[in-house]
Amino acid sequence: ASVGVQRQIGDTMGVTVDYSYNGAHKDRVQNYNINLSFNPATGLNYPFTDISRRPYPEWAQVPMDIFEGWSNYHGLEASFTKRLSNRWQASATYGLSAFYDGVPNPWSGVMNPVPFTLQAPLGEEYGLAATDQRHRAVFNGIWQMGYGFQLSGLYFFGSGQRFATAYGGDALVTGGTGGAAPGLGASVSGLRARPANVGGGATPRVGIEGQAIHRVDVRLQKRFALLGRANMDGLLEVFNVFNHANFGSYTRLESNQQYGQPSFNPNVAYQPRMVQLGFRFAF
Repeated sequence: ASVGVQRQIGDTMGVTVDYSYNGAHKDRVQNYNINLSFNPATGLNYPFTDISRRPYPEWAQVPMDIFEGWSNYHGLEASFTKRLSNRWQASATYGLSAFYDGVPNPWSGVMNPVPFTLQAPLGEEYGLAATDQRHRAVFNGIWQMGYGFQLSGLYFFGSGQRFATAYGGDALVTGGTGGAAPGLGASVSGLRARPANVGGGATPRVGIEGQAIHRVDVRLQKRFALLGRANMDGLLEVFNVFNHANFGSYTRLESNQQYGQPSFNPNVAYQPRMVQLGFRFAF
């Protein structure tokens, strides 16, 4: 759902403001181990190693996707546009948003949702989701400088993005495996549990908020006339002009000494300053 307003200012400018909402229900929640039972007295699982407590003792893990998740996105999006006139144009956008999601109680056996409250990180949870980013702004402009020169640039700002976290290991003996930060589901959310020797409890479901991203890109272009309608453009482009340190990945296992620290991400959006020269022919 969305609602918005637009307003023209003069002959070449306009502003737009929109509120948008996206609500999803019956979302896919992946890889529940439904061959796990739970203790109503403690709100925790019985150890998966206790085969007598398994709903299906003759089987090991029984991963199953359950379509019981839900999410809500709220966004306020504003933009300003100035069309090309007097040899320049520009536009700016700003987004203020919040993204929440939730997971249900796990299932114990086929079609058997656990009917009592479970402790974190096993039970129902709802809160800010991984990938949530509160602020996002972009400005870009073009200036026709004359004598065939054109200068253009872009500034991007994004506030810290949120990342899912885990402790590492299977302190609750849920039968979960692997050391990566979890997706959704009881069999992997158990990996958020902290061992007793570090105080117990659980890591937050979304425990890391990354650093803000700032990026400035600039292009200088010069056009040379050739024969007839043919021409050639020479291009000088500088990406991340101020060489700001931008990060898109973080160490998300709390048991790792580098927990919360940035890790390498090859995406070009997070690269250091780069310069590029180019030529373009038109005919």
